[in-house]
Amino acid sequence: MLNTLKNKKLYSRLWRTNKLKSHTFWASWKKYKELIPKKNPKLLDIGCGIRPRVPVKGSYFLDLSKSALKIIEEHGGICTCGDVTSLPYEDQFFDLVNASELLEHIDEDERAISEIARVLKEEGYFSFSVPLQMKYWTRFDEKVNHVRRYEGEELYDKVKGNGFEVKSFFINNPSKSPLYKNFAALILSIFPHLGLFVEEHITLPISERIQHTRKQEWHEDGFVERLKDASGVIVICQKV
Repeated sequence: MLNTLKNKKLYSRLWRTNKLKSHTFWASWKKYKELIPKKNPKLLDIGCGIRPRVPVKGSYFLDLSKSALKIIEEHGGICTCGDVTSLPYEDQFFDLVNASELLEHIDEDERAISEIARVLKEEGYFSFSVPLQMKYWTRFDEKVNHVRRYEGEELYDKVKGNGFEVKSFFINNPSKSPLYKNFAALILSIFPHLGLFVEEHITLPISERIQHTRKQEWHEDGFVERLKDASGVIVICQKV
């Protein structure tokens, strides 16, 4: 509960003065759109702030930040302020649920994954991204309210234990440099909106441009082995 309140305070402040980022900005959208039914898709994006990974109009969004939800709602999203560990949706309602950079912030992450499984249709998809390896932990993780960085085997066991099968994954490898991450933490501490501005307008666009221009290598096997030295991963699971 304490970390939930900390996340709400931090991200409500950060998202207040920024513009919505299109789902097509993300290179991963090329992969996600293959999973979405063409007729009446039911999509849910959890904790995305102003960075949705699915089309906004007609899709569902749940977040702790009312300022972010207000922006998304203005663009046609169906928004609810709430907690991922107690989703306000009926069983087997969604075709796809996305949770990018969310689970590492949640104390009760297995409960969150269980709730996502509950609201997904049979054979529905759960897409998410998380940071990896506690050996890469820095002050930046503390500053952005991470509870953990995942180990590959731990992550695999948690999704499998909640009724999911890993279908494909992409190793996105954010910076492993403690010097860079600790400097980013310092900027975020002293000038939070400057830090967000640099990320929004410089580091994220460069990173995503690189991913758009080169073919993303999505893997289907060797999940635990391939993640041993990775610092981040995007995962697509299917409810089985």
